[in-house]
Amino acid sequence: MTFVTHLLSNWIHVKIIRFFLSMVLLRSLTAQAEEHWYSYDYLYLQGGTYTHYTSSDNHEGPDILLRLEAIKDNDWSYGLALFDNSFGQFSQYLYVGKTWNYHGSFEGFHTKLTAGLIHGYRGEYQDKIPLNRFGIAPAIIPSVGYKIGRYGADVSMLGFAGLLITVGIDL
Repeated sequence: MTFVTHLLSNWIHVKIIRFFLSMVLLRSLTAQAEEHWYSYDYLYLQGGTYTHYTSSDNHEGPDILLRLEAIKDNDWSYGLALFDNSFGQFSQYLYVGKTWNYHGSFEGFHTKLTAGLIHGYRGEYQDKIPLNRFGIAPAIIPSVGYKIGRYGADVSMLGFAGLLITVGIDL
C-alpha cells in the first residue's frame, strides 16, 4: 500500500468516526430542553455469554459480558459493556441505543438497536473488527428480547461473528 493510499484510507476512517460521533451528540442535544442527555429513569444490569458461528484455535478466555444501561422513559438508552473479547483481551463497548416495545399482541417483546464504539482489539487481532485503525472501532448491534416485570433476556447479533445471549434485571 502506498503512502498516499494509506493516508487516504486513514482519513476516510476518521471522517466516518467523526460523523458517527456527531450524530450521537446531535441526538443528545436535540432532546427536550428541560431534559439532560445523561438523565435516566432506571438502570438495567445484564450479564451474558457469547458464542461464535464457527470455532477457531485463536478463541480463548471466558465468553462473559457484563453490561449496565441507563434507560430513559422515551426508550432511548446509553450504556457500557465490559467483556473479554474472543482473543482474551479486556474490551469495552460504549453505546447509545433505541428500544421498540411491542405492546398488545406481543406484550413483553422488544427489538433494540445500539450504536457505539468498541475498544480493546489490539495487536495481531486489531483487524478482527472492521474500521479498527486507532484501537477504537464503530459498532452497530441489533437485538431482540423479552422482558417481564424487572427481568429480561436478549439475543444480540454480533455481526457475522456470533450471538450474544444476556439476562438482566432493573435496578
